[in-house]
Amino acid sequence: DFDFGDIKQGSKVQHTFSLKNAGKRDLIIRRVSTSCGCTAVTPEKTMIGQNESVPLKVEFDSTGKLGRQNKTITVITNDPKNPTTILRISTNIQAAQ
Repeated sequence: DFDFGDIKQGSKVQHTFSLKNAGKRDLIIRRVSTSCGCTAVTPEKTMIGQNESVPLKVEFDSTGKLGRQNKTITVITNDPKNPTTILRISTNIQAAQ
């Protein structure tokens, strides 16, 4: 989970999550989807080697939004024990003045 705190309406904010492969085989990111078109996600690469970490950049665009916002990013991998990971971002959007 990551909270951007208070931001102004119309601004874009970014956060980078770190995905780590703690398994014994390569971790393959099969799909990344978001709950809103206002959220863009860019995995640096889709195959993560053993004990390797990669950044997952998330950008949230607050244009047309107001008040408390909660969005999710779903990461689907080939992990047999935990194939779906849900990342959450939140923010409070204040009217631009």
